Amino acid sequence: MKNLIIVILLITGIFTSCLSGNRAPRKGVILEKRELTLTIGASEKLDYRLTEEAENERLEWTSSDPDIVSVSDDGTVTAVGFSSNGGSRFVTEFAVGSAEITVTTADGKYKDTITVTTTTEALADIMDLPPIKDQFSSYFMMGNIYNPRDAGSSNITTEHLVHHYNILTAENNMKPSYLAPERTSYDFRTADRMVDAAIASGFKVHGHTLLWHSQNPRWMNQMANQNRDVALAAMKKYITDVVTHFKGRIYSWDILNEVFPDGVNASSDWQQVMRKEGDSQRANPWYVAIGADFVYEGYLAARLADPDVILYYNDYNTDQTGKATMIRNMVRDVNERYRREYPNANRLLIEGIGMQEHHNTGVSASSIRNTINLFRPLGVKISVAELDILGQGWSEFSGSGGSGTEKHRSSTVLNSGLRTQARLYGEYMRLYMENSDIIERVGLWGVTDDQSWRSLGVPLLFDHHGRAKPAYYGFVGALD
Repeated sequence: MKNLIIVILLITGIFTSCLSGNRAPRKGVILEKRELTLTIGASEKLDYRLTEEAENERLEWTSSDPDIVSVSDDGTVTAVGFSSNGGSRFVTEFAVGSAEITVTTADGKYKDTITVTTTTEALADIMDLPPIKDQFSSYFMMGNIYNPRDAGSSNITTEHLVHHYNILTAENNMKPSYLAPERTSYDFRTADRMVDAAIASGFKVHGHTLLWHSQNPRWMNQMANQNRDVALAAMKKYITDVVTHFKGRIYSWDILNEVFPDGVNASSDWQQVMRKEGDSQRANPWYVAIGADFVYEGYLAARLADPDVILYYNDYNTDQTGKATMIRNMVRDVNERYRREYPNANRLLIEGIGMQEHHNTGVSASSIRNTINLFRPLGVKISVAELDILGQGWSEFSGSGGSGTEKHRSSTVLNSGLRTQARLYGEYMRLYMENSDIIERVGLWGVTDDQSWRSLGVPLLFDHHGRAKPAYYGFVGALD
């Protein structure tokens, strides 16, 4: 009887061994969830899915399609997202592609797989991500814009601004039409509340902007019809009054904004090619009435009103050689004049250049590099003042509806455009980091796509739900 029991046990063991493939019980390299979805550009290390037994094993990782999902030797998967048909899909679609990640022990004894799907739709919430200001703290300040809705009576109430940024720029409320609706009176109430709330919440504040050709009150535009002395006195009084009012509360000011029209030639005389009557673009009333001298006089008035504030010039399309050269020449000449007239001054008059960086997928990092190299010998600071990158080329954007908020649902940006956008954000940021000795601020012009002035081109790091797009992962990926 005893021998019979032993035979039965042996047969049972053989049968069980056959069913299991004649292997030892499987440890299971991945504990749970055999599926993972990642936004393009995002990475995730899979070690948290390993069993305790597998943690001590030497593991080997492979991907069935590295162009869709890559995997490193330590088990970090990255959503690359270059599926063959992804370029023809619109951003409203979810999946782009998937690949199978296989993990085996070095001896080949144990094996497991996980399917990783890439997507262009955001997954991680803006508040669950590490603060951008902390991630780039060793390079420069990280900024964004804000509006009256973001400022309470005593602090900034919008959590994502407090979480991610450390310098703020009023999108509109410090422009001339808001501060001086009438020549003889000012309205500082909203701007004061915003500035004080930002300071109370630990932000620096960048003032934007004192002199411009746009968003002027009627009385400023009428200065174009006044004689030089009247216009000069009015301009200097406005600058002096505003800068004095905010003295000690503003870190830096855009004194002059966008003085040069598009298409200027690099060989031109900067004093002759500013926005004037007859241009296809709106004239600058101060230039029309005073001439090019208004630049020096405006900066000097600001310097005398607040000797400590940093004075900036701000413009767009600075990647274009003609405009960049005019800016370089103007800043050089104005600062040289200031040195002659104030030989004991221990700082420059125009101390910084704001490169707006409102770009699209057709603007390469190399063109921006050329401009930074052009400005570097001036000895000024540079700020990336108004960064956003359309998910498409300029003609596709301008031909499909143009500027305005809340147009994101009508976007014609493709998944391929989002990938290009993400790549450019990474290339730009690496370039800025390389030049962080002179770049003191990188400021984005908006937080979520729906609130962007260029919402149709979904140009920002976060979608309308406040979740991280591929652009975000390209942006912070520059740190790797």
